[in-house]
Amino acid sequence: MLEPLRKLLLAGLGTVDLTEEKLKAIFDDLVARGEVSEKDARELVSGWAKRAGEQRTKIQQQVDETVRRTLEKMGLSHRADLDKLEARIADLERRVPREPDAG
Repeated sequence: MLEPLRKLLLAGLGTVDLTEEKLKAIFDDLVARGEVSEKDARELVSGWAKRAGEQRTKIQQQVDETVRRTLEKMGLSHRADLDKLEARIADLERRVPREPDAG
């Protein structure tokens, strides 16, 4: 269930990165032809990259929240919870004297 969601997220983020590359190439071409100043092109690409980064962060947060809620609904534990339990068990095992092996 989580794998398709992960693939979708990666595809979306890959599209954003690919689009940024293409956008830079288009503006480089416009600058080379003298249709846009280099400064304007840099500002436009920079602004777009900033907005894309913000959008990427927002998407990641939404996916993280969706996954968290889904895991909660499924009754699955978080890794941090399991780590705490393992540490607690290890601490209790250190405190309880062991019986000799009956081997």
